[in-house]
Amino acid sequence: MEDSVPKYDLFQKAYKKLKSTAYYDKTNLHLRDRIAEAENTLNITIEERLKDLHQAFVASDSTKWEGKKEDILKSISCRLLPKKIKDTKEEKNCSDGTKGVLISGVPAKQVKVDEIQYFIDMKIEGMILGVLWIMMIGWQLDKSYTNCYGNRIRKTLYNEFSKEPTFSPALFEPYFQNYESWRDQALTLAQKCMQQDDVLIFTLDFKRYYYSVDVSEEFMKEILTRVKGKSDYNEEYLSRINDFVYCVIKRYSQIYREHSREHSGEERIRRILPIGFLPSGVLANECLKKFDTAILDGWNPLYYGRYVDDILLVEKVEKGSRIAQKAQDGKLEFYEAFEYYTVNNSRWTGKENRNARAVFKKEEDECGTYCILPEFTKPLGSATKIQLQASKIKLFYFQRGQSDALITCFKNSIEKNKSEFRWMPEDDAVFQEDDYSEVFELSHHGVNKLREVDDIAVDKYALSKYLGKLQRINGLISEKTKGEEYNFVRDIHKIFTPKTIIENYTLWERVIAILFVKKSYKALLRFIALVIDTLDKTSYAIKGVDDDTGFVTNALREALQEHLISSIARPMALHDGETFEEWKLEDAQSLLSEQMKELLTKAQNRSKGYFKAKMLDKNLCVIWPELVSCGGENPQKKDLTNEDNVVELLKKETCTETFQEKINKIINQRYIYYPYLIKPADLMLARLMYDLVRKKDLEDLNKIEEIFKQCWQLNYSPLPFEGRTNNRFIEENIKTGELNKQPVFQIGKPSFSKIRVAVANIQMDISNFDQAVMRKPNRSYRRYQQIAELVNTAVREKADMLVMPEACTPKEWLPTLARTCEKNHLAVVTGVEHIIEDNCVYNLTAVILPYEEKWTGQWHSVILYHSKNHFAPEEKRMIESLHLRAMEGIESSEAECDAKYGLYSWNGFWFTVYCCFELTSIRDRSIFQSYIDALIAVEWNQDVNYYSNIIESLSRDIHCYCIQTNTSKYGDSRITKPSKTENKDILRIKGGSNATAHVGTIDLEQLREFQMKAYSGQKEDKTFKPTPPDFDYKGAYERRKGTMFECFCAKKKAD
Repeated sequence: MEDSVPKYDLFQKAYKKLKSTAYYDKTNLHLRDRIAEAENTLNITIEERLKDLHQAFVASDSTKWEGKKEDILKSISCRLLPKKIKDTKEEKNCSDGTKGVLISGVPAKQVKVDEIQYFIDMKIEGMILGVLWIMMIGWQLDKSYTNCYGNRIRKTLYNEFSKEPTFSPALFEPYFQNYESWRDQALTLAQKCMQQDDVLIFTLDFKRYYYSVDVSEEFMKEILTRVKGKSDYNEEYLSRINDFVYCVIKRYSQIYREHSREHSGEERIRRILPIGFLPSGVLANECLKKFDTAILDGWNPLYYGRYVDDILLVEKVEKGSRIAQKAQDGKLEFYEAFEYYTVNNSRWTGKENRNARAVFKKEEDECGTYCILPEFTKPLGSATKIQLQASKIKLFYFQRGQSDALITCFKNSIEKNKSEFRWMPEDDAVFQEDDYSEVFELSHHGVNKLREVDDIAVDKYALSKYLGKLQRINGLISEKTKGEEYNFVRDIHKIFTPKTIIENYTLWERVIAILFVKKSYKALLRFIALVIDTLDKTSYAIKGVDDDTGFVTNALREALQEHLISSIARPMALHDGETFEEWKLEDAQSLLSEQMKELLTKAQNRSKGYFKAKMLDKNLCVIWPELVSCGGENPQKKDLTNEDNVVELLKKETCTETFQEKINKIINQRYIYYPYLIKPADLMLARLMYDLVRKKDLEDLNKIEEIFKQCWQLNYSPLPFEGRTNNRFIEENIKTGELNKQPVFQIGKPSFSKIRVAVANIQMDISNFDQAVMRKPNRSYRRYQQIAELVNTAVREKADMLVMPEACTPKEWLPTLARTCEKNHLAVVTGVEHIIEDNCVYNLTAVILPYEEKWTGQWHSVILYHSKNHFAPEEKRMIESLHLRAMEGIESSEAECDAKYGLYSWNGFWFTVYCCFELTSIRDRSIFQSYIDALIAVEWNQDVNYYSNIIESLSRDIHCYCIQTNTSKYGDSRITKPSKTENKDILRIKGGSNATAHVGTIDLEQLREFQMKAYSGQKEDKTFKPTPPDFDYKGAYERRKGTMFECFCAKKKAD
């Protein structure tokens, strides 16, 4: 049937998903280069490439397809990158014949690479076909996997309504979510079982797993047979794509054998899984499917989970068993416990099959290697030999009733043993604790004794985490700051020894981006020179050979140099149009050697391709790049990391366009290959910046239905926004309405019966206001640390919402804060530091509400703004004394209307927000009586007694919880409720120079149930004070029922 022929849009979707995978990958940058090149080749566009590939694939004449396939297969090669560095710890012969160990803090000058990772390289069309295999075949296989957590395909790969793949860039499930689930389920079961039984936890790791399998033709045919009956695609096309993947495997394996020198025998005939080829991730799970089944059905432990080639097993120890007895006697050996459960057949009773066998056998070698039995790897080829990595086999024995602290230690242990280190979250939450000292670690076998230290090394996990945070923080801090970021610049050469440089080559780009954004060009050139010098000292370690200067070493050095060029090119794309000759080097011109100039020129040329292909790091930009580049057609120089530069660009480039016109222009270009999602928060922040620069009209800032439509078209559909399906996309994520002529926003479905609110206690500094209005804002590291501590506390204490004072958070920090909210599902209400544009001063409050997008399962956030309606007289005087104008909420809009206040429903929690002096208006503060659970007041106010009276009266008059936050200098930050004086305050705080937050719980269900009662019922209940006159109990009833929006706020549809 016609529908079974793969359509052209399937190839478009495959390319977009490939591009997104490359965008976030830190290891195989060459694929990213291939993509940038494909979108910037003059004689052929990416659309022409895709159409040519599609036509060849679906051609009825098989010769056309075979010709295309052979052309791609001929382009396959390998890029050699380091996997493991040879240990520098040396054993020395002593005079008495014993061995001593030399541990030196002096870095070795030479770097020996012990193991190499062979990354596949081929034409971009081959990589696209790899994703096509996943979309046609791989996702069907993935649906059958259980107890498997790594390389899992997105559950939302196919649209639940259209039953077709989506235009979303996402292909695989996020690493960190699945990893945490894999780990935490095991530990939860272990902790529960420890209450009554002894527990064993096994951690296993297969050695060089991708290189250990032999992918046979029979294996691939079996996959095809299984999928045929389930797929809507024609059998011929399923066969074509499956055969192509198998041909890639064979060709890659052939090239690998030519490059590799250490393997012989059966290892030389294996058809191995290509590193860097996306189908390999799915096939890696498929190869172990029978092994997984054997464990679950034969052994049936308490828990079995596999993350690619890492395994976690939890099993209770039978009382009175040989293992339990030996453990109690202190005589249990590692190998004995392991073989008891995994090797000895007698232990395998089987859940369904009494004849189930063990899955491991012990090899007859000195290393004590354990291999999976051949019957559990069929129909893989006979050369398959999947071995357990002996150095990573660990058994943990926990006795019944032991402290949970042991499990916590176990969590920390496996956290550092992640095999797939490169898949750390790209957008690591910046507002988390940071400890520079943890970059280095000592491995030791004892406590606090120097003689028990085994080695000194850089902790890869800690270094990656540190650089990730610093990269995100870097753009938030002003140039004049003296803080840890400058310590890092100073200490680069101490941290990055030759071994550390090669071992952490995936982090080069982060270091370069940090220095580039900070414009620390001298330090940048020194770091690049340090890497170049180290490459010349790097070689492949071959037993018995002191220095291999042959093919492998040359290929390794060449690949690392290309990786370095790409690591420079992506940050350079952030300064589109700028050349390295324009860098201010002052007295450091000597750093620009001819070799350096040649390398920077290559990087500069490559950066242009990154910019045009949208492959630069969006999260390091002040604004979504397209809004100032519009496809990169404008020849002006653009520093997308600098707020002032972006403002000037907006003034010059968009003085004749509204935000809506600009975004429509971008949408009408019909570019559908953005490698990331454009989120509502991105456009909301851009719209704020755009409107402030252009026309000072903030009336349309919160028209978020338009924002959602724009996100839909940019992310998921090249077609105009219309139809029931698209409207459902908006309605299931956001609803907007009106109540008492005030805007209403509903985010998420009702779920809260109680909510934990963190109230900030931070000392506001009046000099911050002075500096802001003088256009010299304070962006110090100290100020950043204070905000970080507030967010840290809220996250640690598992708060649902954090409330910060008036003018607390700089506007430039909102994007980072929003991403942190998304990751931690934390709502934030914060005053935004006074914004000055021309002679106008704005005082905004930002309401950041995270939500889970219903169709994709991904977390995003919306940022809604409240413009202060009534400036305090003294605040206004200070502004006007500088010939500036205080833009009050009514004035900041061209529309003539009353004061505006938003009504928000976040997961069923109904609240409104007032900014300081607004509370003094009796009319304004009574707008939402009967309809809110809480009123939030953000303040910077020294008249504490007056506002204390207001907030206590307001709590009774409106009959709701009141959340008030003020500078700690004046205090009275509190959560109060409409009840007796002695118990009205849930929390109340004042004072202290350090920033922190206190958490209180407000009971929504209890308040609503009380408000629904008549006076007689309330008098008997006494939980709260009685509701005031004219209070409408129906508001409480509908809030409790979850239908408040539909009953009171929904816009009436035209007849």
